[in-house]
Amino acid sequence: MFVTDSADAFQHLFTNALRNMLSPDQAGALILVLANSMQDDELRNGLKYELDANFKAVQSGIRQGRLDITADDLAVFEAIEAIGIDSLSCWQRQNRDEWELVYNPMRALRPVRESNAVIESIEQPFDENRFNFNKPFLRAEILWQGHWHDTQLRVLYNKFPFAPCHLIIVPDPGMQIPQYLTADYHSMMWGLVEQQQLVLPGFGAGYNSLGACASVNQLHFQSFVRAELLPIEQQQWKHNGGNDDYPMHCYVSGSVQDSWALIDECHNNNQPYNLLYRPGRCYVMPRKMQGSESVAQRVRGAGWIEECGVFNVSEYAELESVSADEISDCLRSLSVPAV
Repeated sequence: MFVTDSADAFQHLFTNALRNMLSPDQAGALILVLANSMQDDELRNGLKYELDANFKAVQSGIRQGRLDITADDLAVFEAIEAIGIDSLSCWQRQNRDEWELVYNPMRALRPVRESNAVIESIEQPFDENRFNFNKPFLRAEILWQGHWHDTQLRVLYNKFPFAPCHLIIVPDPGMQIPQYLTADYHSMMWGLVEQQQLVLPGFGAGYNSLGACASVNQLHFQSFVRAELLPIEQQQWKHNGGNDDYPMHCYVSGSVQDSWALIDECHNNNQPYNLLYRPGRCYVMPRKMQGSESVAQRVRGAGWIEECGVFNVSEYAELESVSADEISDCLRSLSVPAV
């Protein structure tokens, strides 16, 4: 079993574990619960009372110097204070032709970590002294741990989510595997996404390689639950059998072996890439190395979700001001010649 055995049980666990995570001594937990609650009005309203009370308790603890708080969490908490917790609205969406814009104010507050660093190689050794998913202070953020087939999985909430029911899946965390995919773990994720359709229809996963805005150098995937097709999955695109060119080169495979061959070629060429796993399909998106000056400013921190056509914006006015042509141009600026 992966997390739960039914969609209803999953939603119940997802909400209740958020509620139970809140503590007057944990600013990081408050930030995570607040950011996750903003996915929709029902979730936000269901947690509002607990969040408001917890915010005041954490605020008091910080002012009195009682809380052991990381520099990242302190910066985010102070930003929430300045904005006002009640001024942070739930996600709001608008379409721009084939693209999606999502107003997600909490996403703009996340620490960038390694996602903006200039790097030269997509393969780097794991460094236990840097941020990773084995840190003791992250234990409260774990939703579930267990075995799926022969793999030990640790599933954590995404602290700054940008997709529905957004989770972090860390395979075999005790092995301290760097963010450099292998054929076995690719096959594992392919199988997990296929199998979960029976439990969580719309379940999928994304992956950012190093150099493609992965913010943590420990092997992990980002799962979500979304019944609607992402823009990159629409049938109009040539990679899906349609007539239109996607703004960046994209490869779609219906075979775990063939998709691995594409990924392995990226590895051999030190080529950053992003992945989208959907049932029976893997989208492989080679892209320019993060830090490239030729990449449009709006997508310099872009990962798999932007390359799939969903753009999170931090200002409400951008829902109206960002055009479909601008989004297409941003994706085009990330593209590399066909592999």
